Amino acid sequence: MPAMFYICLVWEATQHMIRELLDGAGNQGAANLLSQLGTIGEAARELAYRLYNICDRKGWAAKGVAYNSLVISWPEIFRLAAETEEKIPL
Repeated sequence: MPAMFYICLVWEATQHMIRELLDGAGNQGAANLLSQLGTIGEAARELAYRLYNICDRKGWAAKGVAYNSLVISWPEIFRLAAETEEKIPL
């Protein structure tokens, strides 16, 4: 997979997970997306963490809230995604 394509996928996954978390079905909605994303999901969490740190350093608190929300909610999102995957028959 070309690097730029992967970067775009991760960026888009991050934005969709944040939108679902904050404006959609909350943790469960983000978990449903995570269960479909595979390894891109973990990269989305890492990107959210990096973007939050940048926003924090630059004093962009309002912009950093969304990224921080995903990072803070990650343990619960991950747990719910694992439960969802267990319920899906092979």
